[in-house]
Amino acid sequence: MAEKIVSPGVFTRENDLSFLQQGVAEIGAAFIGPFKEGPLVPTIVNSQAEFETLFGIVDDTYYTPLAVQSYLREAGTATIARVAGIGGYTEYAPLLLTSNTTSSVSTSVGILFNTDTQTSSFTTGISNVSASAFGGGFLIPSGAFFGAALSASLKPSDINDIEAVFGANAKGSKEAYVYAYFSNTATGLDHTNSTITASVLPNQLFNFDAQEAKTPIIKSQLISGERVSVLRFVTIGAGNAANSKVKVGITNVKPAGSVSGTDYGTFTVVVRDYADTNKKKSVLETFSNVNLDPNSPNYVARVIGDRSKTINSSGKITEYGDWINNSKFIRVWNSNDEGYVSTEQIPVQAVPYGHEAYKLPVSASSAPVARTIPSASYIAASSTQYGGIDLDNNTDNAIYVRPIPTGASTGSNAVYSLDTTDGLALTGSISTDVAKRNFVIAFQEGFDGMSPTITINKGNDINAGNSQGFDLSTSTASGSVAYAKHIAALSNADEFDINMIVTPGVIRRLHPVVTTDVLDMVEERNDCFYIMDTNSYSDTISQATTQAESVDSNMAATYYPWVKTIDINTNKLIAVPPSVLLPGVFAANDRVAAEWFAPAGLNRGGLLGAVSVQNRLTQSEKDTLYESKVNPIVQFPGQGIVVFGQKTLQDKPSALDRINVRRLLLTVRKYIASTSRYLVFEQNTATTRNRFLNIVNPYLESIQQRQGLYAFRVVMDDTNNTPDVIDRNIMKGSIYLQPTKTAEFIQIDFNILPTGAAFNG
Repeated sequence: MAEKIVSPGVFTRENDLSFLQQGVAEIGAAFIGPFKEGPLVPTIVNSQAEFETLFGIVDDTYYTPLAVQSYLREAGTATIARVAGIGGYTEYAPLLLTSNTTSSVSTSVGILFNTDTQTSSFTTGISNVSASAFGGGFLIPSGAFFGAALSASLKPSDINDIEAVFGANAKGSKEAYVYAYFSNTATGLDHTNSTITASVLPNQLFNFDAQEAKTPIIKSQLISGERVSVLRFVTIGAGNAANSKVKVGITNVKPAGSVSGTDYGTFTVVVRDYADTNKKKSVLETFSNVNLDPNSPNYVARVIGDRSKTINSSGKITEYGDWINNSKFIRVWNSNDEGYVSTEQIPVQAVPYGHEAYKLPVSASSAPVARTIPSASYIAASSTQYGGIDLDNNTDNAIYVRPIPTGASTGSNAVYSLDTTDGLALTGSISTDVAKRNFVIAFQEGFDGMSPTITINKGNDINAGNSQGFDLSTSTASGSVAYAKHIAALSNADEFDINMIVTPGVIRRLHPVVTTDVLDMVEERNDCFYIMDTNSYSDTISQATTQAESVDSNMAATYYPWVKTIDINTNKLIAVPPSVLLPGVFAANDRVAAEWFAPAGLNRGGLLGAVSVQNRLTQSEKDTLYESKVNPIVQFPGQGIVVFGQKTLQDKPSALDRINVRRLLLTVRKYIASTSRYLVFEQNTATTRNRFLNIVNPYLESIQQRQGLYAFRVVMDDTNNTPDVIDRNIMKGSIYLQPTKTAEFIQIDFNILPTGAAFNG
């Protein structure tokens, strides 16, 4: 409504043009690389605590978590693209060692895996021998792999027991390692009257990609003589570590009809730390009084969440499930999960009352061999402890909490159910029975997607075929394909709003396929910046300049040399590539100044956490590097380790050959693009164009006031929105910017004057 003015006077009005348009969210960096655990699709985290909950405690296993930690000290948001193994591996001809006692009872005491693909010399060199002849042990004669005969005891208390001789580390120095050792069973063996049988198992096929861990399918009580599948839990994170991160307790199970307001029974889901005990529980999350009614606000999938995402080789992300994940650790199964049963197939009276048998940790072709592996043991439920798998007393049960090969059966493992284990039933006193209806269930089948024998090469050990355990030697190598998925996914600017990308440990000289893919993606997006590692730890200045001169782009920058830092969790001194600490420098620069200030120099270029540099540069070496577009990292006595350059990798001299100008343009473009989305499909009139001007002009004025621009001009009027442009449904604008330059070279003349000279002024 127009303002009505009747009598004379002075009338003032305010028009606030300084507001930020809706839709401008916090934008952070993207980190592509390996992590010990975590989701397999790019995931946004908003704090260090959230990052560690999803991706694990930071240590020096990989470079990428260290880079995230450095960045999140200064920034609030990061996108984590976890690269994991694809294709898996095959474990060739493992050996199952079995002790035959005088009572003819066969018991598996250990599984010895050969870790080399050339298995013939190793497997044929093993003899079955009398345990009494070797003090309750066995002998492996010398062969192609072992230079001398090795003997080992099967008795855990012996100094030369099997794990002491061969080790349980897949990355150990020997060609074989102990994959599993059922020590509780071995203790009770008659070690003086036993013989050892070595059975060669079929190849163990782990030839599938990294995946999440899952519980056995949870079953109902007996309904018309059968148990119905009702539920399954899947971890949010994937990998071997997901198997032993948490366990799930089902408690407070109330039968159908006992709860007012619903025809369904209810139960409580408790997420516990895997390492806790029934006597000392560590409860991470509790979801109380949930049910299996899909129309209820307490529906278990709705309360906990059932969303999952997959990413294919071309980077396309597909989402499954209906309900957002409210748990930080688990989700409920959905239609994409193995064994899924829709709610329509679950009887109303069904409640969780047990679960299927656990799968064996090996795949065995013959039933007798499978039966020699000790079965998972359970404890009975009571009002003071959870029933289910015994992880408190029987350490052998932990062997079931691990990756499971293709074709593994349940062997002699039994199902678990409350009504057979503890004699509970759905009828009777609810107050008495409910307190006893508890069971805990563990996770299996989480997998890293790669062989555990692969070394994690870092520092001087990085080569084309192994960077942190990934083969990046060719475009078809498994590691390159794994990286390519996430690079392609992050190319979708509508889904992932980022302003920087780093790939710590990926070296252009050694891994040009991956760095080229990232640079191509960044240039296509044209809204984020790539901090590229071009050289390995011991590369020379000449090698660094050669690599930098082979790239021509103002969307990337590189630095030299590597630096050493202390891992705050392990207190170890480690050498890291520049991209580990540089994101933190950029974030600190943006926090205390702005993106159009140079992330360099003593004021804003300090590398927090850096202890020393790999190569202390002279002035001539700094000159050589900077002339070739490599930004030097310099250690100043008493002033710390500092980034002392801010060139992009652009060849042609222009304003965009400096990082501060490049990032100014990225910031302005991203802001204007995001705020202008609200003008799409509006009328192409002067009113809409003025709305655009009222957004852009105040924003650019604020940048000018904060020393980002010398001057600017925005044109969106009839001069560039002619009738033919309007007829093509285009609203056209032009923005002219004069970015400020940094004082990188300060020249001061000292003039020596004679004694009689006079100083004027």
